[in-house]
Amino acid sequence: MAPEYLPEQGRRGITILPPLNNDHLARDIEVDQEVVLFVYGPGGGTTSPRDLHWSLAWQVSNGGWKHIHVTAENTPYDRHLPWRYVYWGPQTKTAGLATYQARKTSLGVMNSATRKRIEAIAWEVGVAKPDGQWNCQHWILALLGKLYENRVINQAQWSKAIADASHLWDDWFARRARAGRA
Repeated sequence: MAPEYLPEQGRRGITILPPLNNDHLARDIEVDQEVVLFVYGPGGGTTSPRDLHWSLAWQVSNGGWKHIHVTAENTPYDRHLPWRYVYWGPQTKTAGLATYQARKTSLGVMNSATRKRIEAIAWEVGVAKPDGQWNCQHWILALLGKLYENRVINQAQWSKAIADASHLWDDWFARRARAGRA
């Protein structure tokens, strides 16, 4: 069954504030920077690689990172959609423990203009209604597809990112399975 996409990338009708954005403290600088696909580490409810959060990101000034990803938001006031994925736009954050512990694969070193194109293209990627199947990884995969279509990345970069991201935490899942906690 095809996913049902939400208006305005999940933002329509939402009454909560967007996540704090520190772009005024950590600006994207006019130098070439590596753009990476982060795959964040397993949490308490993680049962498979499908549960891991994915984000495109690059370093900005003052130790910050600009993240391009969807977030899961609780919207209990909406009886039809008590939680949803939302794309709030690019978010600049300081590097915390989750960022340092995330595993990554590189999309390559890109100039400021190319990174701005990534930000613009991300606004075109739909966000699906929660259905038990679609998640943040699907959104990143769709974004990577659009980056390829728009010639921001090439076939090799696209293929490597997808292949690598899907297996960055295989060792963790293998250890867990050996310990009998699969």
